Amino acid sequence: MKFKKNITTVGLLFTAVGGIIGSGWLFGPFYAAKIVGPAAIFSWLLGGFMMMTIALTFAELATMFPLAGGTVRFAQLSHGTFASFTIAWVAWLAAVTVAPVETMAALQYAANYFPGLAEMTTRGVELTSLGIIIAVILMFLMCCLNMIGIQLFSKTNNIIVIWKLLIPLLTIIILLIYFNPKQFTAWGGFMPYGLHSVVAALPAAGVIFSFIGYSPAIQLAGESKNPQRAIPIAIIGSLTLCIIIYSLLQVAFIGSVPINIVSQGWAAMRFVGDTGPVAGIIAMLGIAWFLIILYLDAIISPFGTAYIYTASTARIPYAMSKNGYMPIIFQKLSIRGVPVFAILLNFIIGIFFFLPFPGWQAMVSFLVSCFVIAYAVGPIACLALRIKMPNQARPFRLPAVKPMCLIAFYVCNLIIYWTSWTTVWRMLLVVVIGYGVLFIYRFFEPIKQPLEFNKSYWVLPYFAGLGIISYLGNFAGLGIISFGWDFIILALFSVIIFYLAIRVIKYEKEAEKSV
Repeated sequence: MKFKKNITTVGLLFTAVGGIIGSGWLFGPFYAAKIVGPAAIFSWLLGGFMMMTIALTFAELATMFPLAGGTVRFAQLSHGTFASFTIAWVAWLAAVTVAPVETMAALQYAANYFPGLAEMTTRGVELTSLGIIIAVILMFLMCCLNMIGIQLFSKTNNIIVIWKLLIPLLTIIILLIYFNPKQFTAWGGFMPYGLHSVVAALPAAGVIFSFIGYSPAIQLAGESKNPQRAIPIAIIGSLTLCIIIYSLLQVAFIGSVPINIVSQGWAAMRFVGDTGPVAGIIAMLGIAWFLIILYLDAIISPFGTAYIYTASTARIPYAMSKNGYMPIIFQKLSIRGVPVFAILLNFIIGIFFFLPFPGWQAMVSFLVSCFVIAYAVGPIACLALRIKMPNQARPFRLPAVKPMCLIAFYVCNLIIYWTSWTTVWRMLLVVVIGYGVLFIYRFFEPIKQPLEFNKSYWVLPYFAGLGIISYLGNFAGLGIISFGWDFIILALFSVIIFYLAIRVIKYEKEAEKSV
C-alpha cells in the first residue's frame, strides 16, 4: 500500500510553519537575551539566513524526488547505504526527540498552575515524576490521533497553526506598547558579551532548533497533492515568515523587559516563574487577561509542533526500511495509509529522552547537533545528484549550485561546532552506537545489502574531524583553537570533506560511462 496524497499546498506550508513555531517562541527570546543581550536580534537573523541557505538545497532535492522520509532517501540515492544509514540514524533520533522537547515545554508552562509538574533544580527546570507520566500520556495521545490518518492531521493542523500564528503576533503588539529603546544600550551596551555570544546563542538559546522545524515538509513530501509547487512554497515561505516573527518578537521582548529585571546584567535576568519567561514578563507588566491566553497557547503551541513531528518522524523508519536497514514491518501501512508500527516505535524511543535530558535547554543543543548532521547531506546530495543525474527533472533549481552547496555545507559544520564540545561528543557517541546497531542488524538479516563503503569513505573522516576541531576549539573545548581561527579551520575542513564526497560521484559517473 502506498501513502495517500492528501496534503494540499497550504497544508504543507502550515505543516512547516507549525513545526517552526513551537516552544522556541516561548523560550528562545529569553535565553537569547540572557546569552547575548540586545544583540540577540542578530542571532535570529543570522540563524534564519543560515537555515535558509541549507533549506534551498532540500527544496531542489524534495521537488526532484518527493519521497516519504526524503532526508533519509536522498543520501541513499547519492552515496549509498553506509552514508545514508549514518544520516538516517542521526536524523531519526533527532526527530524522535522533538515530541518530548515540545511536550516538556508545554508542561513547564503548565507548572505555573500545577506546580507538581516541574521543579527548579541545579540543572534548571526539570519535570517531576508526575510531569514525566503526564508527558508520556500526552505523547501517546498524539500517536493515536496520527493513526487516524493524514487527512485528519492536515485539517486539524491547519486550525492549530492559525492559532499558533495569532498569539505570537499579538504578543509582539502588546510588548511593543511597553517598548523602551533605552534597553538596547543600557546594562553593558548593545553587545555586552561579544560576537562569540551571538553565535553561541544559535544552538544554546534554541534559535536553530526553532528554524529546523521546516523539516516535516520534506518528510511528508510524498503525501503532497502537488509536491513540485508545494515544497518550495512550504520551505521558503515558512522560513521567511518565521524569521520576521522571531526577529520582531526578540526586539519586542528586549524593549519591554522591566528595568529591575536586568539591573544586574542580561545574563542574570530571571523572572519569578522561569518556567515561562514570556508569561513572566506579561505578568510583571500586569496584563492579566492576556496571561490566561498565553498559558493556553503555551500548551497548544508546543503540543501542535509535537503533533506535527509525530506524523513526519514516522516516515523516517519507513524510509530506513525502504533503504534496507530496518525490518520490513516498518513499511507496513494501515488501511488509512499510516505507518502504525513506525509511530509506535518512535513513541517507545521518544519517552527515553526524558531521562538523560530532563530540561528544555539541555535537550535543545543535543537535538540541534543531530539535526544539522542530518541536514549536512542536503548540500552534498544536491550537487552530487546534479552530477549523477543531470537530466532528471528539477522543478526547483538551486542557482549557482556549486558555491551555494559548499556554503550550505560549511554553515552546517559551523552550527554543529557552535553547539559546543559537550554536545558534539554525545552526538558522536550516538553515531558510534548507530554503527553497532547496524552491524547487529546485518548479522541477523537474511539478505545483506552491500554497505557501499567505496561511496562513503569520506563519512568517517568527516565525523572524526568534527570531533577533533570541537575538542580543540573554544566552545567548551580546550580553547587551543581561538575564536576567529576556528572559522578558517572549519572552512578548510569543509572544503576537503565536500571535495571527497563529490569526487566519489564524479568517479562513479565516469565509470558508468566506460561500461
